[in-house]
Amino acid sequence: MGNEMKDAHLTCGEAALGYDAPCPLDAPGHPDAWADAAAHDGSLRQALRSSVLRPLLQPSPWAASRGSGRSGSRGSGKARASLMLGGVARRQQATAANLAQLRAAFARQLQHGCGRSACDARFCRSNARYAARLRHVDGAALALELARQALEQRACAELQPHGYDDTVDLGAEPDAEDRAGPPADGAPGALFMGAFARAMQRRLGGQRAADDHALALGVSRLDAQTAPLVAAIGGRLLRNTVELVFSAPRALARSFERADASGVDVAAAAAFFERLGALAAVALGALRRSLAAVERGQADAADARHVLALAVLLVGVLGARVPAADATRARRQITRLAVCSAYPHEDDGNARDGEDAWFARFTRDGDARRAWVRWWARVPAGVARWWAAGLRLDAAAAAAALVGGLTSDGAVAARVAADPVRWTGALELLRLLGAAQTDSDQTDSDQTNSGEPALDPAHLTCPEFLAHFDLPRELQQWLDGARGFGPLLYPFAFSLGDKRRLLAAEAYERMRRQYLGAHDRQAELLQSQRLLNIDTTAEQAVRAGVMPAWPLLAASSVAVARASCPYFVLSVRRAQLVQDAVDMVLAGAGRERFPLKVRFVAGGEDGVDMGGVQKELFAALIPQLLAPDRGLFEQADGGALWPRAASAHALRDFEAAGTLLGLAFANGIALHAPLAPLLVRQLAAAGDAPPADLDALLSRVAGVFPELVVGLRALLDWDEARGRVEDVFCRAFDVTVADPLRVWSRRGASAHLPRAVCANGTATFALVPGGSDVDVTAANRRQYVRRYAEFLGYEYARAQIDALRAGFLRAADGVVFRMLRADELERCLCAPPAPLEACELERIATYDDEYSAAHPVVRRFWRVVGGMSPAQLQQLLAFVTADDSLPLGGYADVTFVVQRN
Repeated sequence: MGNEMKDAHLTCGEAALGYDAPCPLDAPGHPDAWADAAAHDGSLRQALRSSVLRPLLQPSPWAASRGSGRSGSRGSGKARASLMLGGVARRQQATAANLAQLRAAFARQLQHGCGRSACDARFCRSNARYAARLRHVDGAALALELARQALEQRACAELQPHGYDDTVDLGAEPDAEDRAGPPADGAPGALFMGAFARAMQRRLGGQRAADDHALALGVSRLDAQTAPLVAAIGGRLLRNTVELVFSAPRALARSFERADASGVDVAAAAAFFERLGALAAVALGALRRSLAAVERGQADAADARHVLALAVLLVGVLGARVPAADATRARRQITRLAVCSAYPHEDDGNARDGEDAWFARFTRDGDARRAWVRWWARVPAGVARWWAAGLRLDAAAAAAALVGGLTSDGAVAARVAADPVRWTGALELLRLLGAAQTDSDQTDSDQTNSGEPALDPAHLTCPEFLAHFDLPRELQQWLDGARGFGPLLYPFAFSLGDKRRLLAAEAYERMRRQYLGAHDRQAELLQSQRLLNIDTTAEQAVRAGVMPAWPLLAASSVAVARASCPYFVLSVRRAQLVQDAVDMVLAGAGRERFPLKVRFVAGGEDGVDMGGVQKELFAALIPQLLAPDRGLFEQADGGALWPRAASAHALRDFEAAGTLLGLAFANGIALHAPLAPLLVRQLAAAGDAPPADLDALLSRVAGVFPELVVGLRALLDWDEARGRVEDVFCRAFDVTVADPLRVWSRRGASAHLPRAVCANGTATFALVPGGSDVDVTAANRRQYVRRYAEFLGYEYARAQIDALRAGFLRAADGVVFRMLRADELERCLCAPPAPLEACELERIATYDDEYSAAHPVVRRFWRVVGGMSPAQLQQLLAFVTADDSLPLGGYADVTFVVQRN
């Protein structure tokens, strides 16, 4: 008894503070075991005090099934008795001390009795009816619960122990909140004691009536109000709630609902999931039961989408707290269901047949896909990163199983067509995740991931997936028109370095094909001349200026030479670099994909262009071409270059400038051109359109006109308490721009611009019909700001931008170019030159003519190079490669050979 009393005193303080204690009165796992555990679990008493949680307390699924055979009146009585199981208790130091005294008294009563020869109290050792069985009962646990009830119901004599010392101060009376409880008939003490006594009587008497057991309570619906309360209370209430809500699709679909289009309260759900802690495995197990029900079609589309959205969030939050195998199984199950939800089968007349029908399904843009993109945009960045990492592993595993050991492309295509979700589901979910991050700037700020940084595109790259494919061979097949399943369908899987290498490979392959085609045409002409015994020189001399009679010959020897020339040659004079380059580009239209050769003429320069001459050309040409005094571009407020809308140049000059930029890009020449980011976005393969969100639109335009955007934001933020908008800003719905060359007076209206009103070297454009007569007010200022930003960023110079884009695509368009994102294209065209390092040059250097890294001359050479300044290193690199900056591929694309002269 001494040890038992010691244990009772040691644990009562912890129990008073809300720690759960094990109940040995029943075997673990038995449904009725909860009745005993709940009897001393403080979480229920705390939940019953909450007016928010009390209406949501429901029986658990197993309790509902066990009690389904009871009559309605008896079941409701048991439920009312169960609701009063906990009562209330003050959790203060004084109460803990009083509880310890009461527990000691009940422990003495249970172990030794009250000293009477015949006692009628149920839980007293002196009662002969229960004396034998009380030897097998843990007196400490039972004494604790009896002491709690005695402390909570001081006025109820039947709850007090025998011979209780009335001189002990029980402390102040409980306040109104502590006395609060669910409505019930009769005295709370009597209700509790009756239910508890009957349960204990069955334990001690060995009776287990199936229709007479306590109900397990849980909260049936979680939201921003109830979830924090349940998580804070914890204990059995939290566990029962997790099992009740997460295992039933309908209950989960009703949780964390939000009234707007998003449908899910991400912040509340993520905060609750974070607090599950040790219940992570329980939550995941219950969730998988809901997912199985969704997979069997036991939930409608809306409920299934809500369940899957919460499943994505839950597994992303708890994935690191459960065994990796369990997290992987749940992730793959959710992936399969999410892809089927985002791309449902559509039985329509336009459905494609064949092995590529699965790709047509996954490229279809529907409401379900857009809903998933919006959801991924709102997922916290940490959850998105966890999913991206897992999906990359799943994609690599699927590729290994799909192409490993299969040598036939047809066999791979057949397996993918048979079960596309299995083989490409992870990649398609990664595509949705990437689309959400790409389009996040077009989403309202309260619909995004709570201000956290967007997912870095590097998190989506899949080098493990790409390792299972021969990328040059895949590119060759795409150029040949065979576009089945392959890595090129998933541009996000490639890093910028991978894309640069593929760009070089594609450019080489296209030039090779044009080169071989020119040789074939030349051979065909020579063969025709031999067969027909034609002397082309004599033909031209005799029939000068007359079309040849031979249909296989061209109109002149120049045309014949052009058709059979395997190169695109730029012959330029250094003194007229820009004009000659533009003229050659215009004259060579259609030959931009031939191998490029550059010749400097009229200067006595002889040389063969092996790559260095063209680098030298573009290094000198691009700064002159983009210079503001040339008239094609102007320097905007932020220093970036923007097409000059009021330029006197014809649009074909802008097209030629775009072609020269595209030629440099296609040949792997770093430009370091200070183009405006908004311009580069519109040169990209996907193009660019004004984003729907006004803040995102202003952010893009601020890269070109930062000072103007500051003024527009000031208009949006203006407080009319300081004066009316129309009186302070005095603006109308029009834009006035400078027109010193009176260009706009000679131009009419276009598809992008209305006709300008010109006067005194300015041109005024209406932003809306009759805009000059519409004042800007507080009511329409957002519309005015949007139209002003759209006009400057997307409409005013639209003709020039379209011409630049047409010329650029003529030289640069291709399979890999279309895989580039706008930010990647900006890094290729506009990134500043990287600083040179002597150690890196030494690392990539190769040696010839008996030289080696250990040769004394070579070692002295690198000592000298190591002491060079950055400017001297640039001069050294220009001497070796004809370019003072690194190419797009960095040091890997530099050829640095040290050899004897």
